[in-house]
Amino acid sequence: MEATQLYAKHFIPLESDPSVLNDLMYGLGVSGSLTLTDVWEINDPIQLSLIPRPVLALILILPTSEKYESHRRSAKVLTTDAAEDSKEESVVWFRQTINNACGLYAILHAICNIEIREFIEPDSFLSDLCARSTSEQEDLLNSSTHLDAIYEKAALRGTTAPPPAHDEVDLHYVCFVKSSNGSVYEMDGDISGPIKTNITLKHDEDMLAVSALECVRHCIAREDKDGTFSLLALVSGSDNSD
Repeated sequence: MEATQLYAKHFIPLESDPSVLNDLMYGLGVSGSLTLTDVWEINDPIQLSLIPRPVLALILILPTSEKYESHRRSAKVLTTDAAEDSKEESVVWFRQTINNACGLYAILHAICNIEIREFIEPDSFLSDLCARSTSEQEDLLNSSTHLDAIYEKAALRGTTAPPPAHDEVDLHYVCFVKSSNGSVYEMDGDISGPIKTNITLKHDEDMLAVSALECVRHCIAREDKDGTFSLLALVSGSDNSD
């Protein structure tokens, strides 16, 4: 993230540990039947077979290199008008207005683009957020002290000491989701809108399909494999919120 960008507030960065991210997700009001799990290897079919299916979204943690910044500046995003003209292509995207909160925004992009809303608990922060207009959603994220408390509780669970909230960090979270007609989108709150990739999944394919993983491979190849990458999968399963 560029230091010149103005933010509504500053959060300490999240450690890329599934247990930390799951704590935040459940605190926001996501059902315990969803969980984020590590994807250790994307080129090994045996390793991939261990991931519960279906995979509803992918969250990639990648270095904020000059190559990423160049991609961010040149990305062709789906405009609001285009999304409104084609409802089947519509996806939920949040502009990042909180510094160092890209992990939070990745979770929001993953959860809010699942068609089945039964995963969101009633009377939760997330149910309130989803019931609002786009401008109201941004206002709530910027002003909610309830969100501040939920986030801080999860972020402080990490095993390493977090840097100060105003510091710039070297890693960034992006999310990949499947729209209702199978199009795969890259969701990054630091870019000016959702990016429609050239990948379209079949009805019975999830986000761990070979073609969907090409989005992750492309991001890694863009960096010439220089830097640290982590990948998380959002999956459904038994209740994990306790």
